[in-house]
Amino acid sequence: MKKYLLLIEDEKLWVKFKSAIDKDLNTEIIDLIKKKVRGSK
Repeated sequence: MKKYLLLIEDEKLWVKFKSAIDKDLNTEIIDLIKKKVRGSK
């Protein structure tokens, strides 16, 4: 898997996201990507 760079400009949004995740950041982002891809079919 390739690495990625995540840029978050909205600090308040980032804090909310970090407090809402249950797993590590990478797993959460991969899950979000999978949900988005499945939803677009």
